[in-house]
Amino acid sequence: MTTRTRPVAARTALPQRAVLTVAGLVIVLIGGASLLAPVWFREVNGIRMEAGAALLSETRAAGALLLAAGVTVLLGAFVPRLARMAAAVGAVGYLATALARLVSLVADGSPGGGLLVAGVVELALGLACLHLLRPPR
Repeated sequence: MTTRTRPVAARTALPQRAVLTVAGLVIVLIGGASLLAPVWFREVNGIRMEAGAALLSETRAAGALLLAAGVTVLLGAFVPRLARMAAAVGAVGYLATALARLVSLVADGSPGGGLLVAGVVELALGLACLHLLRPPR
């Protein structure tokens, strides 16, 4: 019995797959929570959110965008031809978010422990995705 395997170059390397899987799942969870349970998700982070239709609409729309980006990053972990694009989406998204948190920290003050940790995680995931974009040696 023979098993059909793809050439090594066509497979996504395990470290790359791990980074894209973790990065994608985090975005999917955040996006999904923002889309499906926006009030609960914000309150978990100490953000009191009035249940007005306009604010809920904006929060859900941003959640849907994050969910779509997360699915894109996650697909790159399993579809080799999408891996580079997925790493770029992860790098740009996470690094932009980390930069925005830094700007907010300077302009607005500390948001509290949970969101500071989120910023560090976003920076780490962004740098990991960026690392995947470097040319092979």
